[in-house]
Amino acid sequence: MNTRPNFPQPLDIADHDALWQWIQRHYRAEGEWRTLWLNGLPLGRLNLQWHEQIVKDWQGGLEIRADGLALNADNWLAMGDSLQYMAAKWSRSGLLKGWRNECFDVFDTEGKPLFVLERAAFRPLGLQSHAVHVNGLACADEQWQFWIGRRSPYKAVAPDKLDNLVGGGITAGESALEALVRESQEEAGLPSDLFCHAETVSRLHSVRSVPRGLHDEILHVFDVVLPPGFEPENQDGEVASFSLFTVADLTAAMHKDLLMDDSLLVTLDAFRRFGLLLPDHPLTQWLRSRQVGGQ
Repeated sequence: MNTRPNFPQPLDIADHDALWQWIQRHYRAEGEWRTLWLNGLPLGRLNLQWHEQIVKDWQGGLEIRADGLALNADNWLAMGDSLQYMAAKWSRSGLLKGWRNECFDVFDTEGKPLFVLERAAFRPLGLQSHAVHVNGLACADEQWQFWIGRRSPYKAVAPDKLDNLVGGGITAGESALEALVRESQEEAGLPSDLFCHAETVSRLHSVRSVPRGLHDEILHVFDVVLPPGFEPENQDGEVASFSLFTVADLTAAMHKDLLMDDSLLVTLDAFRRFGLLLPDHPLTQWLRSRQVGGQ
């Protein structure tokens, strides 16, 4: 059996057009956004609500600029501590939802980690986070198919939505490969030896407005071909079930808006790489534009 996924023909033009319309509706940052400067670096983006809340609650150096808001602290450790204190205050008051007691790294524009911060604060501040996503593939019934997870009905965000085989945030101090192995075991029970030679196949820049603020995330994408007969099994209670989807079934699910937004983006990028999208269609060109680092 060919171990590289192979698909016979691209989607038809009607599918391309409909999915392109979906992307244009979902992947945009609506409203007025102001730059958040931290110790002189433009690291976040704020809507008016969070801009005003920071002006009210920030206890360090603050400058309101024409293009945004500048916060200053003695050093990056102090900056992280002050932002964490402010975010915790928001959480206690009920203003900030989804506190996880889990921190992400905040990086500078060159990719150097500056400080850590509770992940729930990233959307309000418009800070860029990082996550891993895994396209799970298997050859079944003589055709290549995608393993898709259904999120638990008890998830706080998007319960029951369809998701990639694996998807999760890269926590503070963790590499993409370390997050890949951890999340794959927790979410799908995948053995670590599946990733002995794992390489990132795409890095996608996902930006869109969300109820909490701005979603700005780099998605580190991996493909994994699961052995014949292997079935993923969730270990942490966050996934209700896994199912194999043909390309036709998965495309139909996309049309019905059944997938998580970033999972749909990751899946469409896989479609692009596997020749299921027409090279000159605007959808394909937009997906190329979302690539980070020349992937």
